[in-house]
Amino acid sequence: MIFQSAIWSERAIDQQVINKKSKEWHKDQLITKLLLDRGLESESEVEMFLNPKIEDLRDPLLLLDMDKAVERVKTAITNRENIWLYGDYDVDGITSISILMKYFKAIGIVSNYYIPDRIDEGYGISNQGLETIVEKGGNLVITVDCGITAIEQAKYAKSIGLDLIITDHHEFQGDLPDALAVINPKRGDYPFKSLAGCGVALKLVQALTGDEFGNFYDQVIDIAALGTVADIVPLVDENRVITSIGLAKMPNTNNPGIQALIAEAGLVGKEINSGHIGFVIAPRINASGRIGNPSIAVDMLLEDDYFTALEIAKALSQLNSERQSQEREILESAEAYIQRHINLDLERILLIVGEDWHTGIIGIVASKLSDKYSRPTIILNSDGENAKGSARSIEGISIYDVLSNFSHLFEKFGGHEQAAGLSLKAANIPLLKEGLIRYAIAHIQEYMLVSQERVDGVLEPKMVTHDLVETIEHLKPFGMGNPKPQFVFNHLIIEDYKTIGKLQNHLKMVVNDGNRVYDALAFNRSEFMKHLRKNEEIHLLMTLEKNNFMGVETIQFLIKDMIKERMPVGEQLKRRLEASQYRYILESNNNPDTQHFTSIDSFDIIFSVPSKLPVLIYSEEGINKFKEAVLSRNFVDYTLHFNELNESESREGFWDIVIFPVKVDHAAAYIYFADAYHLDVLSHIPTREDLAIFYKLASQKRDAKLQQLNHRGTFSLVKCRLCLELLSQMQLLNYQLNGDLVTLEWLPRPEHKIDMEQLPWYRQIQERWRK
Repeated sequence: MIFQSAIWSERAIDQQVINKKSKEWHKDQLITKLLLDRGLESESEVEMFLNPKIEDLRDPLLLLDMDKAVERVKTAITNRENIWLYGDYDVDGITSISILMKYFKAIGIVSNYYIPDRIDEGYGISNQGLETIVEKGGNLVITVDCGITAIEQAKYAKSIGLDLIITDHHEFQGDLPDALAVINPKRGDYPFKSLAGCGVALKLVQALTGDEFGNFYDQVIDIAALGTVADIVPLVDENRVITSIGLAKMPNTNNPGIQALIAEAGLVGKEINSGHIGFVIAPRINASGRIGNPSIAVDMLLEDDYFTALEIAKALSQLNSERQSQEREILESAEAYIQRHINLDLERILLIVGEDWHTGIIGIVASKLSDKYSRPTIILNSDGENAKGSARSIEGISIYDVLSNFSHLFEKFGGHEQAAGLSLKAANIPLLKEGLIRYAIAHIQEYMLVSQERVDGVLEPKMVTHDLVETIEHLKPFGMGNPKPQFVFNHLIIEDYKTIGKLQNHLKMVVNDGNRVYDALAFNRSEFMKHLRKNEEIHLLMTLEKNNFMGVETIQFLIKDMIKERMPVGEQLKRRLEASQYRYILESNNNPDTQHFTSIDSFDIIFSVPSKLPVLIYSEEGINKFKEAVLSRNFVDYTLHFNELNESESREGFWDIVIFPVKVDHAAAYIYFADAYHLDVLSHIPTREDLAIFYKLASQKRDAKLQQLNHRGTFSLVKCRLCLELLSQMQLLNYQLNGDLVTLEWLPRPEHKIDMEQLPWYRQIQERWRK
């Protein structure tokens, strides 16, 4: 846990290596560093990265079982068999179906497709779907974006006379389904493991067309790019080839469905980038699979008439608006669940359970909550008997690996590192929660939950030029595996600031680097405006963007994070600080060991010494000074500990900062405390008058946030907690505190009045701190 909203970290690359590669590749040093950051080592790799060609796609027959699949499909084509495609209901599945349908249509073969009902059947192959295909005369089923874990369904397909070819890209464990062919890049020694489902479908088409692929791919490459970006796979290697060529084609696509989507999204005449796909176009398609009928999205991508496709695109936009409305409602309910049922200090994996939540939407909510609370998040919709849900995770923690430990509790489960789906009996939810808490304690350290922000370089005045921005543009398409470069610009001066946008929820600043001024935008960060002052210094983490206004092109900053003095502390950290001070008041011996440890009064001195001994901070003044010290500079690596140093959270090269120590087992440490530090503590200990005021405020409540009991801000939250405990000691109430939410159970008044000052608990505190 840290004071900043995220750790800014820059990958260290030897300057000599940068110098050498810069000369070899004929690139400037900043761009060379960006290319090295992306794992490129040779000039040929750089050429393929910057100028991808369709010929860069690997031989599809390197995929295990591809030869078997090609042989069986060609037999079906020759015999005019009834071929069915069985796909998922998300963008990846929809585009996968569309690619193969277009291929079969191009060679004069009629094919059909089946997408399971999200609610009734759920993800993957179902016996119900297979039976439907048999009833309609199907002979051969090719799955796309699903099937890798369908062991029982594959057996059933064989038993009812269906030949089955599985193409998928998801993770798997143990046995594979008994199918004619199982194609998955994660099998065997295929050099690139991260294809999307539509990428695997495209590889099947590549294998089927052979030398004619160069004449066919143009009909489907934009569809493949759409599915690849939407599925958030790394945009490197073959995925980069697909997306680079496909996105370049989109503004002039021949596909009426994609033309209609672009028009409906208001992107006609614009260069389509991965951000447009991820945040504007893909959500419209996904809406059909979440709350509508995904077949209409397939029909749109296969439609030959633009105006018919446009009507479908309009319907998808309407569905997406409905999805957004439901998403807001579920998000609000999930936040309320967290407030009431989850201890964020204990639970490092969120398990949120609700009723009547649309299972097609909870995955989006899980993603938002995972980002907000920086921890893996699982959301379940339960009807009392069964529960179905979605899970999302943060970088560095595989939710698939986490949930694999509890597969015995699930009826169905699948996914990959960052996302998973599951279903289970409602009776198993408590067992899952207990298991997740134990797993997180054993395997997830707190520092793993701290948000990380990548730094690609540090800018100086006069470095920001139009040439630099143009050169960065050559690294597109940006996305997972190839993120848009983020830069730190230190010591900027705020010249002006205001909120903008229809809802006034975005922040716009004008900043000066001493050489020129820039506009800097921070979306959905308007709450920071109250912490800004003109002529203050600020450090920004941002991307460089081109802004065209009335024919004039300028460079602006898109802010990802900001650091300055007097920035607010996050709510969770604020609670941890208050809880640690509360424990300190109750347990400390009020005697910092200044004789054995090195006393300090400046953190500037600390940061300049080579030996990173633990730093013990005993006062609010010390906490504030440390906070301002790290917020006024960048790249200070430290970990906050509360009351005692947790060895499992310590990391080599990081400062260990122990807040309000009650237990000190160190042979050597630095110590910071104010001469009047005990006065800090005394300000939190309630008097008789304080308790009377608090009792009057709380006596009519059953549930309240701690802030609601702070007497219009005159009581600290530590004092509120001490008042609660005093009333409990006086046998006037029982209480339960979860985060900042307190549940009160008022008890009958005792027959005899209890004097708070005679309580042993209160007297002990008084004697310790008033001496």
